[in-house]
Amino acid sequence: MTDNQFFLILYSFIQGITEFIPISSSGHLNILESVFAGNNERNFLYETTVHFSSLLALLLYLFKNQHFEINNIKLNFFPILLGTVPAGIVGFMILHLDMSIINLEVIAYTSIFGGLMLYLSDIKRLQKIKINNKNLRFLFAGLFQCLAFLPGFSRSGSCIIAFRLMGEERKSSSIYSLYLGIPIIALSFLSNIKDFKIIYLDFNLLIIFIITFFSAYLTLIFFIRFINKISFTPFVIYRILLGLIILFFFN
Repeated sequence: MTDNQFFLILYSFIQGITEFIPISSSGHLNILESVFAGNNERNFLYETTVHFSSLLALLLYLFKNQHFEINNIKLNFFPILLGTVPAGIVGFMILHLDMSIINLEVIAYTSIFGGLMLYLSDIKRLQKIKINNKNLRFLFAGLFQCLAFLPGFSRSGSCIIAFRLMGEERKSSSIYSLYLGIPIIALSFLSNIKDFKIIYLDFNLLIIFIITFFSAYLTLIFFIRFINKISFTPFVIYRILLGLIILFFFN
């Protein structure tokens, strides 16, 4: 196995495992790319492949487990689209202004800060935000989702924080964050693929797709099944430790 193949396998596992849990997939991939920076260049075709694979795993999971219907109330896609508007606007502005704030120090601080916010949102007496309208609830979560443009904060984590602050249980907060992930992951996929003049298939792409798909799908199964039992505390501890390790060893 070459160094590049090892990097791609590790890259795919990390993407699949971290995409839908509140610890930030982009932050972990940025860390991985920093460690391997001397041997690997950013490959947008590989990035597009992991986004596409993650999206398929998410859609299959939601469809197979009937999470398109929660508490016997069928969720239409208007709240999801409405919740995507804030991130769409912020994302367009970042692209238009060609802004980039990706560095390990930022990832460390956002990992710690996001972990603390996740912990506070998981405390029952702090869940005081009352919004009864479903559309407005998703819009509120969509505003929180914009925090994910800070590398290391976590898109799923930001949405979960918002729904927990509105009093949703852990499982439903996590599932709603998956809903909001559908258009965001799709936009990430489309924003990369539109720039390709030539798309080629090779063995590496197949490996990336398979590893990302199965690691994402299995992570979804275990995360949603056990989150009400384990709480978000393990993720909070992990995020704080990760941030401290980055600050200590990489700065």
